[in-house]
Amino acid sequence: MKKFNRHNERKKNYLLISSAITALVIAVAVVANICFFALATHFVWYIDMTEGQVFTLSPEAKAFLDDVENDVNIYFTVEPDKVAKTSTYLNYVYRTALEMQAEYDNINVECIDIVKNPGFYKQYYQTSAQKIYTDSVVIESGSEFRIYYIDSFFITNEDGSSIWAYQGEYKLVSAILSVTDSEMPPVYFTSSHGEKVGEDGLALKNLFSDAGYEVRNIDLAKENISDDARIVVINDPLYDFGGIVAGDDSENEIAKLEDFLDRRGCLVVFTSPENAGNLTNLSEFLEEWGIKFTPDTYVKDTDNSISTDGRAIVAKYAEEKTLGASLYTDIATLDTMPKTILRNAMPINILWEENSKLNGTIEVSPVLLSNSSAIALSNGTETPLGSVPLMTISRDTTLVDNEYYYSYVVACGSADYVNGGYLTSNTYANADILYNTIKLTGRERILADIDYKVLDDTALDITTAQANKWTVAMTVTLPLIISVVGVAVWIRRKNA
Repeated sequence: MKKFNRHNERKKNYLLISSAITALVIAVAVVANICFFALATHFVWYIDMTEGQVFTLSPEAKAFLDDVENDVNIYFTVEPDKVAKTSTYLNYVYRTALEMQAEYDNINVECIDIVKNPGFYKQYYQTSAQKIYTDSVVIESGSEFRIYYIDSFFITNEDGSSIWAYQGEYKLVSAILSVTDSEMPPVYFTSSHGEKVGEDGLALKNLFSDAGYEVRNIDLAKENISDDARIVVINDPLYDFGGIVAGDDSENEIAKLEDFLDRRGCLVVFTSPENAGNLTNLSEFLEEWGIKFTPDTYVKDTDNSISTDGRAIVAKYAEEKTLGASLYTDIATLDTMPKTILRNAMPINILWEENSKLNGTIEVSPVLLSNSSAIALSNGTETPLGSVPLMTISRDTTLVDNEYYYSYVVACGSADYVNGGYLTSNTYANADILYNTIKLTGRERILADIDYKVLDDTALDITTAQANKWTVAMTVTLPLIISVVGVAVWIRRKNA
C-alpha cells in the first residue's frame, strides 16, 4: 500500500492554484487590453509626440468649433477596424475626427460600411455622377451635407507626385461650419434686362435652391449686391447692363459687378448668339477676364449632336488637368462619361494663352469645347470651326497673409445649356457640372487661421538618448514586476 505523502499533495495543490492564477491573469490582461483599446479609440487616448502636432486639434480649430451648436455627424465608409487597413491617410482624418468627437458633445463619428450597408448612403447622392468610395468622408448636419474624397485632406507637391502636408483639420472644420450655417447664402439672379424667368429660368433657380442657396432677384440699377453674396447669375439678357454712361454711379451696374468680383465673388453668365451682340458693356467687362463671345454665330456638328439639325451639340471634355476640367472630375471617373448638351451655342474666344496669367493674376480655361468636326454657321454661311471653347472659367487669384483667395467668372455661349430638359434629366451631365461649379466657387468658407501640417514632422520629436531611456524602461519594467511577484510566491510557498 502506497504511503500518503502530504507534502506532495500540498505541492500539487499549489501547482493547480498557480496554474489557475496564471490563466486568470492572462485572461484578465487580454480582456483589459481589449477594453483599453476600445476606450482609447473612442476617447482618443494617445500622446501626440510629433513635432508639428499633426494629430492634435489646434486652438485655432477649437475657436471655430466652440461656436457650433448644431449636431454634426461625420461618417466614415468602412468599419472602425478597417480604417487604417483601407488607407493610412484615411486613418489621419479618422483620428482628427475622433478628437473632435472627444472634445465636443455635438460632434458624432460613426463608421458605416458602404459595402455592407449601401442603402444608408443613398440620401447623399446629389447627382447621377456622385460617387462615394470606401475612403470617402461624409459630414452632415440636418439636411446639409458634404462629401469629401481622401485626397482633398492632403496637399501634394507641385507635380502631384507625392503628399507632403495634411489639411484634414482645415477641411473638417470648414465642412462643419458650412453644414451648420443657420443662414442659407444668397445667390442673386439679375433682372430688368429681359432675362429668362420662365420654365428654363425656374429650372436653374431650383438647382441653386437644391444646392442650399437662397435665390433672390436683383435689379442692379436700383440695388447693391450684399456682402454675404457669393454668386451672381446673368441668364440670357436681351438688353445691356448700364455702364459708366449711366451717369449716376449708383446706377452703374458694371461697376457693381466689378466691385462684387473684387470681394471674391463668382459671376455666371449664360447668353445666346442672337442676344450677345446687344451686350456691349457686359462684353467689354468680360474681355477683362480674357473671354469674348462671337455673336450671331452658331456651332453646328452633325457628327456630334442629338438633334437632326446638328445644333444640339454634344460637348467635348478637356483632356488635360486644367481648372475647367476640375468641374467634371466626378464624371471623368465613370466608365462611360455622360453627354453634356449645348444647344444653339456660339464659340467663345480666349483672349490670351489658355491657363496662363498673361493679364495680371487672371487665368482662363475652357470647360467645354466643340469637337474637331464642328463648323460655324453665320449669316447662312458655313465655315470649318474645329474644337473651340463653348464654356469657360476665369479665375483671379489674390494672396493675403499667405492665404490664396479667388474670384471667378463662368461664361457659357449657350443659353439653352440650362434648358429644363437638359438640366433635370439624369441622361445628361449639365446639372453635374453646375453643381461642381457651385462647390468650387460658392459654398466653402475660408479659414485663414488654420494651418496645414507638414507630414515630414510626424517623426517622434525625441532625442536618441531619450529613445534609449524609453526602451530600457519598457524592457526592464515588465520583467522586474514579474520577478517581484515570482519571489513573493516562492517565499510564501517555502514558508507554507
